Amino acid sequence: MNIYKYGFFLYLFGIGLCYGQTKLTINTTIGSYMQKQADIMGKVFLKGDYQTFAKYTYPAIVNAMGGEIRMATVLANSASSMKTQGMTFDNITFDSPSKIVKSGNELQCTLQQHTTIKLVNGRAVATSTLIAISKDGGKNWLFVDTSNKDVATMRKALPNLSTAIIIPPQQKPAFYSF
Repeated sequence: MNIYKYGFFLYLFGIGLCYGQTKLTINTTIGSYMQKQADIMGKVFLKGDYQTFAKYTYPAIVNAMGGEIRMATVLANSASSMKTQGMTFDNITFDSPSKIVKSGNELQCTLQQHTTIKLVNGRAVATSTLIAISKDGGKNWLFVDTSNKDVATMRKALPNLSTAIIIPPQQKPAFYSF
């Protein structure tokens, strides 16, 4: 009889272990999807494809800017203005995402974005925090830049924002001379 008890406990332990591994794989896969989409968003921004970039932006932000076309126009004008001053966006990279949390029907997390800007006499690297949101279980992700915004401001724009989401203080850009 003792062997059956141990066998049963080993069986339960095995189920728990398998369930834990499945959960880890799902979170890793979801995080991987999010990271790939963030990378695509960064690349289309660097190419100046601001209409595609707008498709990766949370709809409330796009609407606040007047829609995708208006947002794309504003971004293109800003990039053009920067270029006349000798500044261009050079590179965008992302750190690994924070823990993905569920809030209502959304998955949410944050990730750090590092934007390198070429300057006339060097370069600057600006670090900001993005909030990533998925409404379809992690297949598609939308992003919100939190630059110079606190959590209270972000909660007004994103009423479903989880209390588990932490937005670190904005860092000052790092400057490197040539």
